[in-house]
Amino acid sequence: MANRLMKQFRMSLEAGVSDLFGEVTTTTSGTIGSQSCKGFTVTKTGGEVGRYTVTLADKYMKLLAVSVAVVGAADAAYTTAKGLVWFLRNDTIASSGTTFNVQFCDADGSPADAELEDGAKFKIGITLKNSTAY
Repeated sequence: MANRLMKQFRMSLEAGVSDLFGEVTTTTSGTIGSQSCKGFTVTKTGGEVGRYTVTLADKYMKLLAVSVAVVGAADAAYTTAKGLVWFLRNDTIASSGTTFNVQFCDADGSPADAELEDGAKFKIGITLKNSTAY
C-alpha cells in the first residue's frame, strides 16, 4: 500500500480509494518533452509504437480506473485520427507491481498502434485501491 498522506473523506463505497493525476507533453515521434505528474511517472516504452509506461511511485492493491484525454489545439480544426484512441496493456498493479501501459492507436477505422501527433499533450487520471478493506 502507498505510504503517503492522502486526503480523506471521499464519498465512495470502496475503502481506501486514491486518485493520481498528471499531464504529459510529447515532442517528435512520441518522445516525452515534459510531464507534470504526482505519484507516478510516464516514459515512452522502448521499441513500441504509441505506447507509454506508467510507473507508480508506491505499490497499491488494485488499479480501479484510468482516464486519458488527448488535448487538441485551442481553435484549429483537428484533422487527423492519429493516436486518438487509447487502451490499457500490461496491468501489473494487482500482482504487487507498479506499472501499466497506455497504448494509443488510430481512430480511423483501422485501430493500428500509432504515435500521437508531434507536440501533443495528454492528461491522465488514475484511480487506485489503497486498502485491503471492503
